[in-house]
Amino acid sequence: MRAVLALTLLLSVTTVGASYVTTTEPTVQEFAGAPSAGNGTATAQSTTPTRGIDVESRFDEARAGESPALDWSTERVDRAVAASERNLTVVATQGFYVSDERAELAAFLPNGTLVYYDDSYRVYFDVDPVPGERYTVEYVAAEHLDGDECESVTSEECTRNVVVRVNLTTGAEERVYGEVTPRIYSARWHDVDRLNETHLLVADIVDDGVYAVDTRDGSVVWRWNASAHYDRDQGGGAGDWTHINDVERLADGSVMVSPRNMDEVVFLERGPDGWAVNESRTLGTDEDHSVLYEQHNPDYIPPAAGGPSVLVADSENGRLVEYRRTEAGWERTWSWRDVRLQWPRDADRLPDGGTLVVDSHGDRVAEIGPRDEVVWSADVGMPYDVERLGTGDESAGGPAAQYRQLVSERPGTARDVVANVTGGVAGSRDGFDRSLVDRFWLGLKDLVPSLVANGLLYVAPAWVRFSDLVFTAVACGGALGWVTAEVYWSRYSLRGGASRARQLFDSVVGRLVGR
Repeated sequence: MRAVLALTLLLSVTTVGASYVTTTEPTVQEFAGAPSAGNGTATAQSTTPTRGIDVESRFDEARAGESPALDWSTERVDRAVAASERNLTVVATQGFYVSDERAELAAFLPNGTLVYYDDSYRVYFDVDPVPGERYTVEYVAAEHLDGDECESVTSEECTRNVVVRVNLTTGAEERVYGEVTPRIYSARWHDVDRLNETHLLVADIVDDGVYAVDTRDGSVVWRWNASAHYDRDQGGGAGDWTHINDVERLADGSVMVSPRNMDEVVFLERGPDGWAVNESRTLGTDEDHSVLYEQHNPDYIPPAAGGPSVLVADSENGRLVEYRRTEAGWERTWSWRDVRLQWPRDADRLPDGGTLVVDSHGDRVAEIGPRDEVVWSADVGMPYDVERLGTGDESAGGPAAQYRQLVSERPGTARDVVANVTGGVAGSRDGFDRSLVDRFWLGLKDLVPSLVANGLLYVAPAWVRFSDLVFTAVACGGALGWVTAEVYWSRYSLRGGASRARQLFDSVVGRLVGR
């Protein structure tokens, strides 16, 4: 038994140590796996080599001032992009609170070379390309304040939320809008959507609503409050009731909103009495986790691109999903996950039918091909949002799930391909062959409550994966079992000690009585 316990401890500790080494050392690797077929739930594997790039070490170099100069001119970026298979990828990371690791906004080439890097804010969330600009983005960030700086919101600690526009090649920066909000946690804006050059749509996570603001003078044009639609016994507790983390104005004038704690995506429409939820369009139901479970960043795909569909990072379910609106309601048309995927928080459908993914606790940004294979990935600590420049805002240029392969095979835009399809396309299906090891780990993930696993990963160091939690639990359980067994069975066990104590007590009492 000792040999078995010792071997279990050794293997568990070695596995966790190997995970630390492999995820903290800079690597560029080629890897391949078994192919998947068709649409639906699939593994992130392919018969073609898939490139994994470590950009986290480049972030560390940039932070330490050891990185090569990042003063890339527009012309130099143009040449690099023209020689590459894809445009710049821009990622916003949230950072880690326990380890105090910095958050960052970065743009990099396909080979991982940094073109832009900034870590001046405590946390970064949404990032969007600016229409008509090649290398300009707007991002949402926050900095933490205290003391006199929070006097305006009568709070000891507070948050300054900002919307900033920056040119990634020149570094020219402009603060477009900002607001100080009370508290820090659940007080930082996660998303802002631009309505026009002067107005923004804000997902107000602090006061549980959505509002349109004129950035020229800060005046609120209109506002919708979640209390007009939800009861207080739904969702989260005080201070983080709805956790509205995303807002998107659609072409038909309606507004799509993601109240995370309600497990729903809702659509606001303007009526005679102001803005209200159109309940017939709502995707999901509070606490029905089979549809959505504390989702992030839903993207709307219009009918012209194969929708109406919603592509969403179904975070606590550990998957990416897409639902298409039919006469009967919302129908799931696509679902994807692999063993590493853990708490995804963004998914953008690309014009070629691929999907750009943020895997927050998997600490990576990945691109899934039209046939569900991972074609490219980059190790990034705690990413929140990602954009591929030149492809439109989020999923604006991408097709619905059932058209992905057709779009990848035919010339023209996604809308051109969809418009020329006759007779419909094959539906999606779930369930694909996986290796025995993959099935084991995915089954284990299904057994462990996601809130527990993600909570532990949220406070753990960046290199820790779900498998490390499992092996750590095995090691701790094995060590505890070993110690308990040794104490119980040894001659100095608690049981033996208690017996000897009773014998000694009886002996002393007997002597006293004998006297």
